[in-house]
Amino acid sequence: MTEGASQAAATKVILVRHGQSMANAGAKTADHFTNPLTDLGRIQALDFAEQVDCKPTLIVVSPFQRAQQTAEPLRQRFPDVPVKEWPIHEFTFLEPSRHNGTSEEDRQPYVSAYWERQDHTFLAGPGAESFTQFLDRARVAIRRLVNMDPGGCIVVFTHGFFMQAFRLALLFPNATDAELMSNFRRFHYANFIQNIQPLEFEVRNGKISILGQPALTGFTLQGEISHA
Repeated sequence: MTEGASQAAATKVILVRHGQSMANAGAKTADHFTNPLTDLGRIQALDFAEQVDCKPTLIVVSPFQRAQQTAEPLRQRFPDVPVKEWPIHEFTFLEPSRHNGTSEEDRQPYVSAYWERQDHTFLAGPGAESFTQFLDRARVAIRRLVNMDPGGCIVVFTHGFFMQAFRLALLFPNATDAELMSNFRRFHYANFIQNIQPLEFEVRNGKISILGQPALTGFTLQGEISHA
């Protein structure tokens, strides 16, 4: 077998958080789904599209408006690239109808109460999801990426918490959902993902690995060192 044939083609995967949204800027928003980009967020999306250094073979988008708007400049730059919508939207752990028309500051007491509960199976109400359901969406996305035809460059427009779940699922594949939940916010703040920040991964030989994120290697979960 030749050296070239012995090395399977790798797929580059770029996960990117949406640009600044109205909620990120402190505004009250109609709901979690229709939370559009600010003017700054639109500029960030344009800048990102111009800086992508590979022609995507696939663009994947969350159904939420802010992610769709962030993807639009890259879609315009590469109009022939296929686009797929996956369930890679943000973690909806509060009951949506109870918090429509509120700001992030307004929701903070309810957010704190949710995380203090530390119940990965808890459902806050209609339209909300449990932490386990959220993790399962990240795991499904990982499997879909691993099982795609090798080669090329996939750009995924998603959300901050979703990107953190994606990383934790890779770093600690044997951890329980309860362990991941108890460490989630600590991991989130220690490795915060800014608006429009991209994270790179590589799929090769049926496995996905994290690229260029060395700070993650020091994070421990229940005393276990991460697998980055």
